[in-house]
Amino acid sequence: MADVFQRSSGRSWRLRQQSMQLFSEWQQQLQGAGYQAKINRGLWLLTNNSNQWQKYQLLAEQRSKQGIGMEIFNTAALKEQVVLGVLPPLSEGVIGGIWSSRDGQLDPADWIKELLQDSQNNGLQFSNGKVSDLAQIDRGWQLSMDTSNKEVEIFDWVMLCAGLESIQLLAPLGLSKATDIAMQPVLGQALELKLPAGINLQQSINWDGINLVPRPDNHLWLGATLEPGLNQNQAGSIDALKDMQELNGAAPEWLNQAKVLRHWQGVRAQPLAQPAPVLEQLLPGLCLMAGHYRNGILLGPASAMWAAAIIKN
Repeated sequence: MADVFQRSSGRSWRLRQQSMQLFSEWQQQLQGAGYQAKINRGLWLLTNNSNQWQKYQLLAEQRSKQGIGMEIFNTAALKEQVVLGVLPPLSEGVIGGIWSSRDGQLDPADWIKELLQDSQNNGLQFSNGKVSDLAQIDRGWQLSMDTSNKEVEIFDWVMLCAGLESIQLLAPLGLSKATDIAMQPVLGQALELKLPAGINLQQSINWDGINLVPRPDNHLWLGATLEPGLNQNQAGSIDALKDMQELNGAAPEWLNQAKVLRHWQGVRAQPLAQPAPVLEQLLPGLCLMAGHYRNGILLGPASAMWAAAIIKN
């Protein structure tokens, strides 16, 4: 969700546009090396809220002036898309939406697997283990890892990308209470559903902030709730989950009939003193890249390029 971002300037906008470009470049590079690197382009933003509908129309008009493809669909036009089979049946409350051709979805697990494999083929050394301690020494940074060999490694540079756990690793360095890097947990619940026969969802839909993401075998990911202050080990709100599943009362009948296959929850790190994400060089050789909040995958490429520029310079 880069082009549909509500602002058109500033760091957040630039990071999203940079990531959009990098994903296209990386896709070509990975596919040239024999990987799939799939991206399902196209995103619908639908609403039954009149104020939101006005904002969507203004956004689409602004993007058109910028040369970015985005189409406006009123109620009649959306019904036509349903008849054509482009969209599944919609509830009667929908009043409009926009279609963003460059936004879309990718499978983060597949992409991370392929990026890791390609990087290892090009010399990356990968260690799978929990970092238990971070210490500054004369020659750089020492990482202690909880592996079977109790590894201790020394590095010139450390990019700390551990979300909320980053603050704990920074505590021995006296940096954990720095107000500009403070973050709070925001719990999110999500569902995997089995759709009824005959429902064909081709592209992702964002319905007033709730994402409906098509998956193989006629499955759907639905998410996610926003529950500030809750940690991973705390139970999410049953009411928040119910409201999400019902699209706050706007769910079409086929969504109400969908079978719940899986329910899970996770925690995002939300910066408190600055916009997401936190990209800061804290000490020589030590950078914090965390607090991406709800845009970790989207902003990953731009964050990586930020880190590469810091090291290079």
